Amino acid sequence: MTTSRRSAGRSAAVAVALAGALTACGSDGGSGGGAEGGSAAAEGLFEGEDLDLVVPYEPGGGYDAYARAIAPYLEECTGARVVVRNEPGAGGLVATNQTAAAPASENRLQIVNTVGLVSAQIAGAEGANFDLNDLNWIGRVSAPPNVVVVSPDSPFQTWQDIVDAEEAVRFVAQGPGANDYIAPTILGEAYGFPYEIVTGFAGSTEARQAVVAGNADAHALPVDSQLGAIESGDVRPVVTVDDEPDPLLPDTPAISDTEAADADAQTIVDNLIAMGETGRSLIVSPQMEEDRVAALREGYQCAIENQELVEELESQQRPLDPLSGEETAQLVREVLDSPEEFQQLVVDSY
Repeated sequence: MTTSRRSAGRSAAVAVALAGALTACGSDGGSGGGAEGGSAAAEGLFEGEDLDLVVPYEPGGGYDAYARAIAPYLEECTGARVVVRNEPGAGGLVATNQTAAAPASENRLQIVNTVGLVSAQIAGAEGANFDLNDLNWIGRVSAPPNVVVVSPDSPFQTWQDIVDAEEAVRFVAQGPGANDYIAPTILGEAYGFPYEIVTGFAGSTEARQAVVAGNADAHALPVDSQLGAIESGDVRPVVTVDDEPDPLLPDTPAISDTEAADADAQTIVDNLIAMGETGRSLIVSPQMEEDRVAALREGYQCAIENQELVEELESQQRPLDPLSGEETAQLVREVLDSPEEFQQLVVDSY
């Protein structure tokens, strides 16, 4: 599974790409301003109704920022009153379980950490009471790749330096099952360098501080979660876990520039990249009626065609990188069906 699902040109061309690649919302759909920009199908089914947009984390994070930015444009395109609700718990599993079990009558739309959900299902994690293949996928919002960062004065100048390390490279992580635990586990095994993972931190910021202080060597998290620390000079990026440089870090090489030990190891890296491409997505209950799912997909696509939304998120350095609901569902299915060797490494990360 090596085909990239990244948008062509990503954020810079998202409005143009969507205009041609996604279902149009009508001739005025991308211009913004007013519910007249939405499709008749979306408006007719949700007009005047309340639609909860659930964020499975506390306010203030990246998922919350995306949800609150998208909400007013989704209102315009569906005619619904979109209310953002934060429902934190168990790393997003509490809210996702509620969405998976929601009855057809409940207007509940949720933004999810798809990478976290995919890895939890592969690992059979406790509390993951859903099947991602059963969910209705509305679309992908963004897919920032992981970036490995080190301290500014680290002896590791490049990713190849880490690969060539003779002593254990100390990665920090929030704990088993977390993004920053899964990525170094898989990368260490695929590239064959010695590594250890230091855990016990209250959050990703505290974990990164251990790298800044020189008490650990490296930290892997999505680009937008590391960008502030990179721009402030607290840490230095050495590689993005992707098949091409990320627009937010154009001078940081992609991991595809460094070959893994053999073909099997390269397949593992390719599947890690593919899992990262599931990104942040929107889901609704398996029980929601098909016509309402279709209307939400159309309303969402209409919303993200709006150039004002594109520019607003780019100003926050949170660019859109969308896929349609059908494409997102297919990508999730492919990752869930990844090779046994890759899945075992995910299991080992829990």
